[in-house]
Amino acid sequence: MNEKDYDEQLAKAAEFHGHVCGGIAIGTKLAMYGLELLGMELNQRHKNLIVFLEIDRCMSDAVQSVTGCSMGKRTLKQMYYGKFAATFLNQDTGEALRITDADANKKFKDEETKEEMIARFRRTPPEELFKVDKVRIELGPGDMPGKPYTTAFCSVCGEKVSDGRHKLIGGKPVCRSCAEGSYYELIEE
Repeated sequence: MNEKDYDEQLAKAAEFHGHVCGGIAIGTKLAMYGLELLGMELNQRHKNLIVFLEIDRCMSDAVQSVTGCSMGKRTLKQMYYGKFAATFLNQDTGEALRITDADANKKFKDEETKEEMIARFRRTPPEELFKVDKVRIELGPGDMPGKPYTTAFCSVCGEKVSDGRHKLIGGKPVCRSCAEGSYYELIEE
């Protein structure tokens, strides 16, 4: 991983995100490292790659920009754990690597400018910034990219639910919103 590639990917991630910040700077390095460890080239579409993000902050935009994975293609999975971590899965080989922040965001945090932080991320070898663990991921048919595995219509609200994301209650399909409560509340007019 060279500094020229980092600068190129950082610029691409900054354009996607809207600006450069710490999350974009380190997320770019993390995504490049994940691809490198799986033997995948930059600026290529990797149909066999799925990335699981454990945080929904700036780093996520950098990972999406660098890898080309997206939620719409079902190759970017958001786990909402609030952790600075991403797992890279090669579907063809089953190899999965979970990459976490070993020390990238801890050093000099209060005294370092954004420019100094970016320069440090650029020159520091990724193995000093991140911890890598081999992990096992088992995807069900409803988690795979491509057309919906299955669809059902909620017996309560009537909305279509894809990929087995419904529950069976009394033998009838019920969407999670109706079964468990929703993040929204309908307003009757």
